[in-house]
Amino acid sequence: MARLPRPLRSARARSTIGATAVVAVALVVAGITAMALQRSSLVDAIDTALTGRVNDLAALIVDGSIPTQITAPGGDATLVQIVDGAGAVIASSPNITGEEAISDIRPEPGTQTTTTQTLPIGEGEFRLVAQSVAAHDQTFTIFAAASLDPVDEAVGALAAILVIGIPVLIALVGFTVWFIIGRTLHPVEAIRTEVASIGDRGLDRRVPVPDSDDEIARLAATMNLMLDRLELSSDQQRRFVADASHELRSPLAAIRSQVEVDLIHAEKANWKVTYEEVLDEALRMQRLVDDLLLLARSDAGTLPKHHETIDLDDIVFELVQRIQPTTSITIDATHVSGAQVVGDPDAIARLVRNLLENAVRFSTERMELALNEVDGHAILTIADDGPGVPLADRTRVFERFTRLDDARDRDHGGTGLGLAIAREIALHHDGSITIGDTPLGGVNITVDIPATPHARMYGGGTRHGSERR
Repeated sequence: MARLPRPLRSARARSTIGATAVVAVALVVAGITAMALQRSSLVDAIDTALTGRVNDLAALIVDGSIPTQITAPGGDATLVQIVDGAGAVIASSPNITGEEAISDIRPEPGTQTTTTQTLPIGEGEFRLVAQSVAAHDQTFTIFAAASLDPVDEAVGALAAILVIGIPVLIALVGFTVWFIIGRTLHPVEAIRTEVASIGDRGLDRRVPVPDSDDEIARLAATMNLMLDRLELSSDQQRRFVADASHELRSPLAAIRSQVEVDLIHAEKANWKVTYEEVLDEALRMQRLVDDLLLLARSDAGTLPKHHETIDLDDIVFELVQRIQPTTSITIDATHVSGAQVVGDPDAIARLVRNLLENAVRFSTERMELALNEVDGHAILTIADDGPGVPLADRTRVFERFTRLDDARDRDHGGTGLGLAIAREIALHHDGSITIGDTPLGGVNITVDIPATPHARMYGGGTRHGSERR
């Protein structure tokens, strides 16, 4: 199928053509209908006049006063004739005097109306009304006819007006639609031009919002909101890349520095210590790369979905037993009871490990853990007695590479990705993580993950947690 030329493929052109075509069809149909109605109305008027004249003559015949000459309404364009039962003309209008019966129609009984072209007073179509009247022991037929030329002339005049008027109206409609759509789409073109000129370095620019308070204004406002999100995302991505580069540069710099010093002073180098330090820095880089890979997969929506039933309390107790010997912080897990969730065991274990390591890193003497199943949700809380997190930063702390300016900073270790990864894992399992206050003085991190139906059936598995303690 052939495509329209490019100028006709614009929304303005297509809308104008469509609207004009609809109006053109409507006007043509309306014009034809108007002519048909006018003709029908004029013919009905002629029929009414002729029928009235026939009725008048029928009354005269019944009264026995049949005139020898009769008049017809409308002058030479009309005629009247009375014929007896034998077909002889006994009276007629002056314009057909001496003519034979103009028709052989003999309606029995009543009146008959028809259109004919065989009358002796001219060419063209005529309306003919015939009526039979029984009087004085015989039957008379009355004929009245009128030319349809005035009707044709009137309809022709209307047709001439429509032939000129309809194209003018169509052109006027087309111009009006073209102008209105052009004015309407002008802001859209301005928006398109502005968006086309915005590059990845110009995301701070915004499209103009018209004052019309209509769909186009709302479109512009929505696009500006989208540009806000794109600018924020771009800024976050740049910060993310910069932070990741910085984090990777630190262990690389440490490795290079240690190796260069040992090479310069090889006779004093302790290569075993160097190997251990290089291995530690390499492991640090590996953890960072793994974290970055997990976040990248989360952003791309490609994290694997597992549907295994997980004993969350088992994971908590196992990690507590693994972490407790490495720290002097007291970890109280006496309020951990049984709860089951569905998901990826490794990911859930990483979530809990990140939160525990974060709490251990900033605790002073003590941290408390609690796990319960409440209203179909597994609720894990980890409270510490550290410096806490200001209320304004309790959402920002879950952003990537975020470190606060107080005690929770780089000096405590870590890469600033632990809480971000924990949040991504929780969201991946239809859960959430929030930060609140705790009587210990630090923060209380709450993880809320939907529990399995089995766990809901047994009310959270408190018995299981008691046995583990």
